[in-house]
Amino acid sequence: MPDAADRSVQAAEMAVFERRSLSLGAAAAAGLPGRFECFRSGGLRASMATASHYGFLNIIEGLTHQTVELLSEVLKTFPEPDQVTIVAASPSQMLADQLLGEGYAPASVRPIAYQRLSTSIRVGGIGTDAWQVQEVSTRNDTTLFLDLLEVGYAATSEIRALIRAEHALPMVRGFIAFRNEEPLAVAAMSLHPTGAVLGGASTLPAARGRGAQTALLSHRVQLARTLGLPLVTATAAPGTPSIRNLAKLGFTIVERTGWCLNDASRA
Repeated sequence: MPDAADRSVQAAEMAVFERRSLSLGAAAAAGLPGRFECFRSGGLRASMATASHYGFLNIIEGLTHQTVELLSEVLKTFPEPDQVTIVAASPSQMLADQLLGEGYAPASVRPIAYQRLSTSIRVGGIGTDAWQVQEVSTRNDTTLFLDLLEVGYAATSEIRALIRAEHALPMVRGFIAFRNEEPLAVAAMSLHPTGAVLGGASTLPAARGRGAQTALLSHRVQLARTLGLPLVTATAAPGTPSIRNLAKLGFTIVERTGWCLNDASRA
């Protein structure tokens, strides 16, 4: 039987999968290039984006001793199986050895952070008192939020289109951080049965390092607690300021292992 930590990771992963499903659905509805799909198969959770711009969205999660036998069949549903990242939260050495023996190779880690809302949270921090956080509530707010989000991401036009499509969804709540009445940072949150996902955050370059994202994190976590959600979760690239901010606020960081088909398997 999974322990409390395992159950928390599973709940966090399920919430992130639900958020990714919203994102891919928004991309498809917006007419972005390629095919977008999220599906489940016997405990594995897969997301697919066929256009090369969105290759980072090709993910299979939920890999365990019980689901590894399904992996090869799920991979066959992808046009380019070698471009899929396979994620295991905490594989045993036996599972890792099995993957290596079946032609998979280690890939970069895929951190996920979570915090149970029954525990205390470290709020505030250096400079956060200077920030005022406001939730998006009007059409003008939405336009400002999306513009700030896009500017803060130094991304290609294709990625910016994906970001705007996802964060324009009414299910994704947006927040703007002001300093001296000037809007300088934004972040988003979506609510799911297993928890809240803190996804989508951006700070204008000139305002970085001043505590805006810490203020936005604290605000969203406190809101999720008020709403009675069991946990909050987020994903971020390893070694980034986002991961460090989450750790400072008491989130548990799980560096899930990544796997992919190796060169020999591709041949």
